[in-house]
Amino acid sequence: MNNPTRFPHIGRRGVLAVAGGGLLASPAMARAQGRSFGVALVIGNSKYQWEAALPNVRRDASDVAKRFRDVGLQTELVEDASRESMTRAFAAFQSACRGANFAAFYYAGHGATWVNKAYFVPVDTDLSTPSTVQNLVPFFATNPMMKEARNKLYVFDSCRNNPADGWRQLQAERTAVISRDMASAGQVRNWLALSSTSPGRVALDGPAGQNSPFTAALLRHLTDASVDLQSLSSRLRRDVLIATQGRQVMWDSNAFDAPFAIGGNPRPGPAASGGDPSRIIELPNAYAHARDNNLPLPSGLIAWRPAGTSPDSWKAGSFKLERKSAIGVIPMLLVVLAVEGSNTAKVIVANRGAFNEKKNVLEEGAIWRLIDAKVSGNRLEYAPRIDEEQFIFDWRDANSGSFTSVRYKVGGGPQSSPSSPFTRLDG
Repeated sequence: MNNPTRFPHIGRRGVLAVAGGGLLASPAMARAQGRSFGVALVIGNSKYQWEAALPNVRRDASDVAKRFRDVGLQTELVEDASRESMTRAFAAFQSACRGANFAAFYYAGHGATWVNKAYFVPVDTDLSTPSTVQNLVPFFATNPMMKEARNKLYVFDSCRNNPADGWRQLQAERTAVISRDMASAGQVRNWLALSSTSPGRVALDGPAGQNSPFTAALLRHLTDASVDLQSLSSRLRRDVLIATQGRQVMWDSNAFDAPFAIGGNPRPGPAASGGDPSRIIELPNAYAHARDNNLPLPSGLIAWRPAGTSPDSWKAGSFKLERKSAIGVIPMLLVVLAVEGSNTAKVIVANRGAFNEKKNVLEEGAIWRLIDAKVSGNRLEYAPRIDEEQFIFDWRDANSGSFTSVRYKVGGGPQSSPSSPFTRLDG
């Protein structure tokens, strides 16, 4: 275990001198020119006392630390950190962030979610019971740590599920929604947070001796001559979806008002995991439909077509539909990212909000949600929020079908909404 050392303070005047006396025009470019222009903290927890070891994390953390140094960040690497050593590292990094123009934080290791809050798992923590939560380190602890840096990058390459508390994991999945303005409304500006996976989900570690799919993509982009943080999410999400065949959706919150770029260190980087081009489904019509109907959709999505011999090979792609309700027709968008095996699919649903039948109003605003759906023959179904309602898609053919919402009333049988047609957009 490496104990963190105290970072030297980097004043704003030194940062501005590196940038040529002031911030450049759009995109704002921070370049390394012989000295550091910002600070970074990298934590990699791989050798756990009570949980499964994560051998690839050691490689991920050291590679990211080296790449941060290559782009001019004064970087501290902490490996196999206990809760106490993580706390000390955070305190030291908080001092380093004061007056810095740019600060980056990267964590790789086990992560967990309790009651919709995400946590880092120190190497001396046992996850076997829900009471363990009091010994974890919350993700939000990074906010006060980096609050005094002008521009910020948070990167979390960890799972966000909790095997010891299964029902809350399902709750985290079903309540994990993103609205158009949720990421930045009322928040401090000029920061980007990247999570390798979505709430309630696992993050893939990758083949032995290699980087995780997410970190491999991040390292590849950090070799570019200029890395624009405002547009980085889209490219990373696409790369991770391709590398994981549609199984892992990167999560992000972006509060940059304008492009902000850091100067990379152009050189050959790790090869991209391009995948089989015949199985990658681009989604231009889905994005056009989202724009035309004021629906939110995360950038950089692709769908992954099952192998040609699979009976589900035509189910991946995007579909448009309209849900009938008491207040009128509600436009919706379904993206089938991947069909896994013969009975499960990863889907994204975007709509203008959840319809409350009792109040006859739309709630939550425009949202998108990642969901695990069941696949049986030509039927796909999922619970959008709670078990009292099911959304059912029945395909007539590869390009069309019907959509039905079924509610289960307490003390009564199922009540189906009028069926609505859906049609293919992409795929």
